[in-house]
Amino acid sequence: MIDPRTLRGRLGLAYAAALLVALVACALLTLGFVDRAQRAALDDRLRIAGSAVATVVDVRHGRVVLDPDDRVQVDLILGNRVNGLIVDRRYGAYASSVTRPPAAIRALADDPASRFATLTSGGAELRALVTPIPPGGPPVGDVVVWWDGDAIAELDRRLALGFALAIPLVAALATVLGGAIAARGLRPLVRLADVASEIEAHDLSGRIGLERSDDELGRLCATFDRMLDRLEAAFARQRQFTSDASHELRAPLSVIRAEADLMLRRRRTPAEYERALRSIADQADDLEALTRELLAAARADAEMPPPGIVDVGRAAGEAAARLAALADQRRVTIRAALAPDARARGDAGALRRVAIALLHNALRFAHGEVELAVARENGSVRLTVGDDGAGFSAAALEHATERFWRDDPARARDAQSRAEEGGSGLGLSIAAAIVVAMGGTLRTANRDGGGALVTVDVPAVL
Repeated sequence: MIDPRTLRGRLGLAYAAALLVALVACALLTLGFVDRAQRAALDDRLRIAGSAVATVVDVRHGRVVLDPDDRVQVDLILGNRVNGLIVDRRYGAYASSVTRPPAAIRALADDPASRFATLTSGGAELRALVTPIPPGGPPVGDVVVWWDGDAIAELDRRLALGFALAIPLVAALATVLGGAIAARGLRPLVRLADVASEIEAHDLSGRIGLERSDDELGRLCATFDRMLDRLEAAFARQRQFTSDASHELRAPLSVIRAEADLMLRRRRTPAEYERALRSIADQADDLEALTRELLAAARADAEMPPPGIVDVGRAAGEAAARLAALADQRRVTIRAALAPDARARGDAGALRRVAIALLHNALRFAHGEVELAVARENGSVRLTVGDDGAGFSAAALEHATERFWRDDPARARDAQSRAEEGGSGLGLSIAAAIVVAMGGTLRTANRDGGGALVTVDVPAVL
């Protein structure tokens, strides 16, 4: 059964209705064509028969004469469907193929011009043609030939009855087949609806998985699957981010809570209160720094602002200037080699954050020197930051750009750097996310002479 409430049912019924209209129109056109063709063919036959009979009939002494042999020829000319009447204009009817010709037919033998006429006799339609005798000479008589229109009407009725019986059957079959065709054509949409109804925030693994198709449904399903891929990746990042962030926030909050509970158990000396407050302040500073980095990571995940033309060398120079005080405190020299024509398409603030993150990471491990370079290479702008420290560990080369991943603090050069190394582990991951959003790449490696090297390549602007 076809349910008109469903899209499949409506498509099937629409297909059947369109086919029904087409069949009715075709039937009407066919009936009209057949009727016109039959009438035209019989008119041609009347014309031929009238001329032939007028030629066969003899005229003697001003009278119409029909010999027995001529009568046989006339009968052969008229055949079964055409009737004929030979009229002498002076003496009246001379010969007829029927016993009693209709009065309407006899009344036509008054005009010597050849003409067609449509008559009605006894409720029947007659089509007649008058041809003068002899052809091309002074008329002595006339030949009236006619046929009965009931034969054509009967053929029309039979055709109409056939169409009336066949069209509903064809329409019913078309409805069933249209429903089946619609169901097959809508199968991807049904699959899409099923997948969409099963999707939940914690399970975005379902896919339509339609075989390759270039039609509208194929493109729709492929677009839907790509949307699910992006949603699944976004939810996965959200879950990972939430899990890692909650883990990172738990430690300083636990320390703050423990210090407060400890101080509230009994009265303490001013020195003990001061120590607890300093510990709480330190943990609050850690929370503030972690919150800033979490917000920076969220901004890196968000859609980048409309890109503009950025002077990468200038952005890197500004980043180095901001970290100059930290470099002096660490007794580290930042050596910069910044090309003046290194321009890329992106956001200046985002590129500056990338450079700051890379320089800050290098300053934690450098022994005395950090190299910052910006240059154009093969259609790209390359930003490199290298240090003379211990370099990346094997684990860091693999995981340094992952969020909240931290290397062994013992690899840092001093106690202050080791303390900072216990931070959030978001710096390189934020930088990598910004670079990827700009269509570039970020790679980590170790220098041949020792130390770490981070290379950023972004598309250059000509």
